[in-house]
Amino acid sequence: MNILSILNKILLTAVVLASVSCDKLEGDNSDYEFNQEQAKTDPSRLPDSYRLATYNTHRCSPVNNVANYDNTAKVISLIDADVIALQELDKNTNRYSEDQLQELANRTGLYPVFLPTVTYTKGQYGIGILCKEKPLSTYTRELPGKEIRGMLLAEFENFIFICTHLCVSSADNRAWSYDIINQYISDNLSHYKKPIYLAGDLNATSLPSEATSHWQTISTSNVTFPGSSRRIDYVLQYKDNNASYKVLRTMVPSFDQIRLTDVSDHFPVIVDLSKN
Repeated sequence: MNILSILNKILLTAVVLASVSCDKLEGDNSDYEFNQEQAKTDPSRLPDSYRLATYNTHRCSPVNNVANYDNTAKVISLIDADVIALQELDKNTNRYSEDQLQELANRTGLYPVFLPTVTYTKGQYGIGILCKEKPLSTYTRELPGKEIRGMLLAEFENFIFICTHLCVSSADNRAWSYDIINQYISDNLSHYKKPIYLAGDLNATSLPSEATSHWQTISTSNVTFPGSSRRIDYVLQYKDNNASYKVLRTMVPSFDQIRLTDVSDHFPVIVDLSKN
């Protein structure tokens, strides 16, 4: 084999390996080197609108298991959502002794609702919602996953909001989760004319038919997982009850006041909707 053939084989192997490493999602709790920042767009609230958001907090720590609640709370305050879905939160674990959602609530003045999904080192790990107004009601349900997942539903005066964080390792578990959520809505909420939204880290770059048959993606197609080309964080709107809604704008925000890649291994996602 001549030297040119050898060099071509080496180059092809390097390209394949780079492609594989780019496409592989290592897990919910992995740390990453970040070298990508999102485009800057003015994230200020629009008039006559309400704002939904989702944000995987990575336990309020981008690296080294050192939580910085001030930084995470600052991002949440800058997002200024009426309700925000949060993922990867510890509560009184050996890893983080604090109630992380309550720490964020204390700093933002928002109302917290926590759903523990996993018992972890004598504490709990799960998802949560922070909102400007206390929900009229809430409902929780376990969802499948190698690491147990859940849905956290909160009803507000003008809409219903569901927070989740779907299984990272199994497409079948993600599809099953949508079936469970869809069945609950069909059985209990199909008569509601309020819009129903589903927000969270859905751990997929494309959604299965169990999602797309009943839900419309209303959030940005921009990258939400820094250091990759992946969008895995979404806001969806439930189609089957024909509720009226109007999306004004959606984005992955950027803030002059803080660098988001210093706060979490995910970007937040914002959706602004018309109040009218």
